[in-house]
Amino acid sequence: MLRDQIRDAAFQAAKAYSHSAVERRHVLYAIARRLRESPGFALIYVRARHDLEPRGTWDKLPVFSKEAEALLGTIASPEDTVAALKAAFAEGGPPTAPADPAVAITQPDHPVQTAPAPPPAPRESTATVLAELDALIGLDSVKAQVKRVIAVVQANAERVKAGLLPVNPGLNLVFTGPPGTGKTTVARLVARLYASTGALPGAGFTEAGRADMVAGYVGQTALKTAELIERTRPGVLFIDEAYALTPSHSADFGAEAVATLVQAMENHRADFAVIAAGYGDEMTDFIESNPGLRSRFKTFIHFPDYTPEELTRIFATFAKDSGIALGEGVAPKAEAIFRQTVGRPQLGNARFARSLFEEAYARMSIRAAADGVMEMDELTAILPEDVVWNWGGLERPAPRRVGFSREEPK
Repeated sequence: MLRDQIRDAAFQAAKAYSHSAVERRHVLYAIARRLRESPGFALIYVRARHDLEPRGTWDKLPVFSKEAEALLGTIASPEDTVAALKAAFAEGGPPTAPADPAVAITQPDHPVQTAPAPPPAPRESTATVLAELDALIGLDSVKAQVKRVIAVVQANAERVKAGLLPVNPGLNLVFTGPPGTGKTTVARLVARLYASTGALPGAGFTEAGRADMVAGYVGQTALKTAELIERTRPGVLFIDEAYALTPSHSADFGAEAVATLVQAMENHRADFAVIAAGYGDEMTDFIESNPGLRSRFKTFIHFPDYTPEELTRIFATFAKDSGIALGEGVAPKAEAIFRQTVGRPQLGNARFARSLFEEAYARMSIRAAADGVMEMDELTAILPEDVVWNWGGLERPAPRRVGFSREEPK
């Protein structure tokens, strides 16, 4: 597995720099990147990265050279990576890279001691995580679909124990729906469920957007995306507003990020999954933009808007978690405000519930400070007069349509 990870990183480095072949220097760079936090290797990483210059103009996928394959063949343990890197730079650097007198390499005076791997943490109970999922307000259809995915994962695990072949579990998911409907929260729970069931060997979770994957220059996007994937494994990469990666023109670097992502979804199926989120129509366009995405994203889960009643319960939860009671008449007043948000997705569902709570808290604080002395009992209860929302520009009448409707006389 270690050798495969280094091989993939070396390939991505060669691809990012538009080199025609994966050379020994790319393998050494991949090793140096893994060890750059170890004592004595920070400057070696700088040198290894410098040795990737200059960039090429190759527009095809690089192939592995015999020298790169030979070096990869010597790697079977973390100790082998340390030995390979120290030996290479003790020799003065990879033979293909020019020396740079401005970068001085300081070799460690003592052998690098690799700490023993910590014992694996006990696996979290699937029932515990599912209980957290069930405790979320609303989202009944979402919970049912997530449990369906996990049931397939668990069935596969039992089949493997019995010596039968598993059915493709389809761990990559698409979450659709407006903002503030719990997509990130559920994605975190899904990552933990994958780990608890053994579908993935870890519960890593990384939240990212276009800015975390796309660079401003040719060749950098693939490397940036590959590093993001490497940080996530083993675990789940959650891409919010993933439709922003849909290429808008031929020179859009989003296409390069998507290509790198698709390759990782294929090469690292055992320890990597992707959850892509965004509005429904835009996500459909995103998935259709690349044949690799269409074949890997097969499960769509829609997150509906919260109802006014559910938003009122969320509002009450924010207050309870802050140690604040709701006075008589607060809940009905909050629900009345939430009813005005129906059909206004820009308000953000649960995000608006939080904003209303924070506004009520601010008004409570002003009320408590009005007499110049704040008493604690004035800071532990929200009253109906605190629950007010200034709609501002959102309180606009619906624009009159041009032309005639069916109900209007012609």
